[in-house]
Amino acid sequence: MRKKRVITRGTVGRTATTKPCPKCQRITLHKDGMTPSGKQRWTCNPSKQHCYTTTNPDAPYRDQKGDAQEPDSNPRFARKLSGIKRFVITSAQNATPLHMDFFNSLRNYCDFNDAELVVIPLRYKNATSRWTASQENAEVWLTELAPAERTKYLYNQRKKLNENLVLVADVKTQPTAGLPLSRFDSLTAGESGIIGHTKLQMKTIPVPAGRYPKLLTTTGACTVKNYTDTKAGKVGEFHHSLAAVVVEIVGKKFFIRHVNATSDGSFIDLKHEYTASGVAQAPPALALVFGDTHRAFIDKKVEEATYGPGGMVDTLNPEHLIFHDLHDGYARNPHHRQDPFNEIAKRWADLHKVEKEVRDDVAWLVKAVGKRKGIVVPSNHDNFFARWILDSDWRRDPDNASFYLETAKIMVDSVRMTESGMSRVDPFTYWVNQWKGDAPIRCLSRDESFTLGGIELSLHGDVGPNGSRGSRNNLKRIGVKTIVGHSHSPGIEEGCYQTGTSTPLRLEYNSGPSSWLQAHVILYANGKRAILPIIDGHWCFDATQK
Repeated sequence: MRKKRVITRGTVGRTATTKPCPKCQRITLHKDGMTPSGKQRWTCNPSKQHCYTTTNPDAPYRDQKGDAQEPDSNPRFARKLSGIKRFVITSAQNATPLHMDFFNSLRNYCDFNDAELVVIPLRYKNATSRWTASQENAEVWLTELAPAERTKYLYNQRKKLNENLVLVADVKTQPTAGLPLSRFDSLTAGESGIIGHTKLQMKTIPVPAGRYPKLLTTTGACTVKNYTDTKAGKVGEFHHSLAAVVVEIVGKKFFIRHVNATSDGSFIDLKHEYTASGVAQAPPALALVFGDTHRAFIDKKVEEATYGPGGMVDTLNPEHLIFHDLHDGYARNPHHRQDPFNEIAKRWADLHKVEKEVRDDVAWLVKAVGKRKGIVVPSNHDNFFARWILDSDWRRDPDNASFYLETAKIMVDSVRMTESGMSRVDPFTYWVNQWKGDAPIRCLSRDESFTLGGIELSLHGDVGPNGSRGSRNNLKRIGVKTIVGHSHSPGIEEGCYQTGTSTPLRLEYNSGPSSWLQAHVILYANGKRAILPIIDGHWCFDATQK
């Protein structure tokens, strides 16, 4: 009978070789028994980290296709980031030239604002690249810079920037990924996360009541477009953004916003414009689009951060102020019809009179707009007023009967038959126009376009394509860049930017984990947009220093 050979497994502490591990290049290889064919098996540092197992310490590391890789094909870029108050974080595609004007604009920004520039390296194999035809998978970045400068900027480790924000630079997401934040919702546990990618995407993640708001965002890139001529490559090229994310750290809090460059590499951040040659005062912003107002329930801290001294309006000097859900409609909210306790509470708080609510809305609006141009976007809560007229019986509501009948008569007198069907006045728009006086306020009608800087600002977000329920995911497909409201959960999906809310993060109708966040959207003079979150009544680092 043939004798069975016994294979002995090695243990920690056996004889180590002086040859380096072919993957991590450390002198950590230990003998780990024999293979069935009689060859020596080696293990890299088995007591701490199983990095690689091989039968030949001289063998090069190979990828999944069996192609040999250089020992430093996955280099480690790290440096101390603790104690820094302001970061500018972007990404760079491998074997791809920098957009030098944008990169120099970023460096000027960092010099001017005492910020740290962090570049996350991305990996992408492009067989059709005109820069690396013979080495399309070269693991090199920022080749225009000297080696010492590359190390100064590149970073590919995971790092907590403060208690509530994590830089996820150790994950390389494909530049052609259509949803780069997909499946990352819980990757950073309860903290917000920043992930390097050439496409801008941002979303808020639901958190339990009382928890710090959580958001995930990508960075944009500082390299030029370099994609294959495939479908995925062309789509990735279309959504490629010369952009970065600015992070300002204030203790446990952080403020985050994007800077998005034009083709010449220049960009605007708040009050200043940054170019490759220097820094200058930025022209007035085209518009500031507010998170849904709900005037009767506006958060006083948000109101102060927006309209008060040193607030967004005062600092950014926008030409237009855009209002979504200006009217809350609480006095006769259609969702309260089956709740008698709500009616009792309204009466005790004197919130049951529709005329008073609308008059207070208009008075507040006139004060907020001042001498600027105010635009009221038709919204679902504004439409509660019309729904009240259409669905209610004035005989059962004596406190509002007179105003109801007056408004109903105005609507009847305005009825017209057009070639597309019946037309009538919107009652909320009518009373705003009646009571606004000479204030420069314009109420848009449904399906009336209003654009600034090539951005459509007339959509609230409650109605999507072909009458469907609106969302960022379906409005991003209409082929027009937009800024919408409605969901109270700010975010970016391709060409669609969505504001947050101006109310407290908890109202009577949003229970359970919530993704609401107080945030406005700024439309700069160069046509670029940025979401500006408000955290605990502050919206930027300078606002916390008052």
